[in-house]
Amino acid sequence: GWPTAGGWWLAAPIAAATMATQTDVDSIIDRLKSGAIISENAVIPERDVEFLCKQARAIMIDEDNVQPVQLPVTVVGDIHGQFYDLIELFNVCGQVPDTNYVFMGDFVDRGYYSVETFLLLLALKVRYKTRITLIRGNHESRQI
Repeated sequence: GWPTAGGWWLAAPIAAATMATQTDVDSIIDRLKSGAIISENAVIPERDVEFLCKQARAIMIDEDNVQPVQLPVTVVGDIHGQFYDLIELFNVCGQVPDTNYVFMGDFVDRGYYSVETFLLLLALKVRYKTRITLIRGNHESRQI
């Protein structure tokens, strides 16, 4: 297992051989944004999900508790798994990386597409780490 600090798992180094390329992350983002994953009842491969989680975790562990944000920025409240609302938000307010975003948590729960919503946000964080800030809300907990 990985070592812990105060109950939080510490990121394990990711071997270079298992790292996806920028193109791979772009491909994941494109597949999610297209909605094909949902409309075709397709599956994001487990290796892609694991990669995104490990990469995003490593990025966020290195971030400060108070994170500087480039202005101008669009601040977004509770998404709650509303995948199509998230896509519409990007269409109306601007796509990442053209627009900076701060997501104030509550990415999951209530909506039908919590997994797809959170995976898209993770993929965007991995690809454009300084353009998107994710803040954990009360719905991002072990109980939920």
